[in-house]
Amino acid sequence: MLFLGILLIAHLNIKAIWIPRWWIKDHPAIISTLNNRFNHIYLQIFALGQAYYGSEYTPNKIVNDQWLKNLIRQAHQHRIKVSAWINVFYSWGYASRTTDPFHPLNRNPNWYVTDVRGRTILNYQPEELRRMGIEGYFLAPANPRVQAYIINIIKEIIKKYDFDGIHLDYIRYPDEKFIYDYSLRSKFLRKYYIDPANLTGLKERLGPWGYEDLRYKYNVFVNNDLTRFIARIRKTINRIRPGLELSVAVKPNILDARTRFYQDWPEWLNQGLVDYVCLMSYTPYIRRILNKTRKSIKNPRGVIIGLGAYYLSPERIKNQIEIVRQSPFSGISFFSYETLKKNPEYLRLLPY
Repeated sequence: MLFLGILLIAHLNIKAIWIPRWWIKDHPAIISTLNNRFNHIYLQIFALGQAYYGSEYTPNKIVNDQWLKNLIRQAHQHRIKVSAWINVFYSWGYASRTTDPFHPLNRNPNWYVTDVRGRTILNYQPEELRRMGIEGYFLAPANPRVQAYIINIIKEIIKKYDFDGIHLDYIRYPDEKFIYDYSLRSKFLRKYYIDPANLTGLKERLGPWGYEDLRYKYNVFVNNDLTRFIARIRKTINRIRPGLELSVAVKPNILDARTRFYQDWPEWLNQGLVDYVCLMSYTPYIRRILNKTRKSIKNPRGVIIGLGAYYLSPERIKNQIEIVRQSPFSGISFFSYETLKKNPEYLRLLPY
């Protein structure tokens, strides 16, 4: 029984929290608010194509970075790790579009995802995207210039600041309808000599089996292309800051992640391309998610369970923490800091 007790405590060796950009203003009080209950912070410093530290590659919401250096230093004094939380391909939301000429929306409109008809997502109105369940405007993950842009931002962050890790969010496609940008189509065309945007038109000629086979090949191709970009990020980090952690916030439903968002995170884990993933399992019912995850990965220690404290009661969150403690996963992450700030009762759910 003593061994079991030690094991359960070890299963929460990571107690993390997401701190969104709109709470950066609270930076003088963040460490004291956490009250030594957490040992890892995901701090959002790049979102909607804008930096919160003073970047040379993208528009800046905050230029002075002294607050950031101070927060990282304070966290380290309390033995808290800090990862730079980056919204990768999610470039803008439903709000009126920025007029900043330096933002990709205005400077590089050809960088964005397109549908099968060649219509760029920028030509969709926010109401259309909302009806489709899409958060806003996404950069095209396969575009070489987009990839270089993201790599430059990551390199800039890890060279300038003493972060313990890079935490990637929105490293995915917005939906299966937007996987037809010219870069991705060209890559597939060079390999299979067929434009994936023309598959429907070739259905009669290919026959049902040929059509389904090529459609499956394209879906796998899209997944693999994004996996190669993850590998490139990993290689970049290892070259500049060996030992820096790479984590990713991911869709918890593995089938949806692969077939709708092309986010093959079990493969990222199994290949060792990321140190761990954070399942965004913001639901009252997490057992089924955890069971499916255990069957799909080689190392369950590479999984953190994200808990939706922003809409679940303290009692429900307490129950979910116990479920995770009895699993082989490494720990939990709260979404988000705002909830703790408004209701300190959530803090008492975690031991010192």
